[in-house]
Amino acid sequence: MELTQYQAVFMILLIFFVGDLVGALTKAKISSMFVIMMGFLVLFLTGVYPADIMTTAGFAGVASLGQYFLLFNMGTSVDLPTLRREWRTVVGAIIGMAAAIVGCCVAIPIIGKDFALAAAPVVNGGIVATTTMVQACDEKGLAAAAALATFIYAVQKFVGTLPASNCGLSVANELVADLRAKHAADPNYSWYAEQTSSTGTAAAKEPLWKGIKKYYTTFICLAIGAAAIVLAQTIAKVLKPTPLSFINMSILCMVFGITARNTGLVPPNIMRDQAKANGFFSFLSLCTIIPSLAKIDVSMLPSIGFATVVIFVLVLVFTFITFMLTPAWKVVGSKKLAIGIAMCQMIGYPGTELIATEISNAVAQTEEERDAVTARIQTAYVISGFTSVTILSVVIAGILAGFIG
Repeated sequence: MELTQYQAVFMILLIFFVGDLVGALTKAKISSMFVIMMGFLVLFLTGVYPADIMTTAGFAGVASLGQYFLLFNMGTSVDLPTLRREWRTVVGAIIGMAAAIVGCCVAIPIIGKDFALAAAPVVNGGIVATTTMVQACDEKGLAAAAALATFIYAVQKFVGTLPASNCGLSVANELVADLRAKHAADPNYSWYAEQTSSTGTAAAKEPLWKGIKKYYTTFICLAIGAAAIVLAQTIAKVLKPTPLSFINMSILCMVFGITARNTGLVPPNIMRDQAKANGFFSFLSLCTIIPSLAKIDVSMLPSIGFATVVIFVLVLVFTFITFMLTPAWKVVGSKKLAIGIAMCQMIGYPGTELIATEISNAVAQTEEERDAVTARIQTAYVISGFTSVTILSVVIAGILAGFIG
């Protein structure tokens, strides 16, 4: 029996429902993305779901819209003053990304150039980087490479979570032990007073958007995003025949979002908080990469599985070499924190925050200890994930996509 459009829509959303339910029940210990991607892969391989289910549902024609609205929204989430204050974490995250890319490049003689290039930006980032690489692979007819990028995106949180958790736990234990030693030496010691004396309190200028906040309605915000996308498309076409062709639509959409937010023209996270549409755009972006799973047949599984293991082993090896055997860790101040920061590129938000919260709950016994651990671990992890997943992975994907094939 041929599927109707609404039956296809229901079947697709049913897998997303199961994925989110598992993620909620396990408190994100089992990634919802892993459940969703593995669910579609199994259902495609067994023939339960037809390969063209996205087309039948009507999502195939509009799915690409989601990526560019998401990118604009990501740009509006970037607070440049915060990144400047946390520059050590930002640099640590960049070094971690570079180590991961080196690991992927070393894998080229083992798994091939297309597999390695397709994997690198995905390891560095999240859904947008994955979408960019899957689309680039599909355009060149590289079904296996597209499937590898999707598979790595599905499982990388498992790879990054354990080192991030263990390293963060070690740093938190050292921090709490130091706080307790200071209290033992001086009963009047206060971590809060120490922080107040070391940070400035300059008042920030109120951004323009706050004075006209009532005008940022759902449709006005969507129109702003669409305008940014059209401008990005126009400029990308102009740049395509020039040496600046690597500055593509994806990069431009994010740059426009960063500019609009940091000049005060639009609110932070405009598509999420004002348009209330970020969830739907995320869903559409996922709809662009899921069809790549339908192109996998059983004969591809060994090569994709082998390539995945090679990629993650080399990424971990080069990350540990970089921060344990070279002075690179000094920019952060701790070898273990540096490794934890590097792992955040594979986790992303909200996973980074959840891990930091678990660490704080496990180690801290007082409110002061909890706040100290949060300031040290959560800030570093969230900023690191933000730097890699939200910003730089998009740029890296935009550049490496041109070398695929």
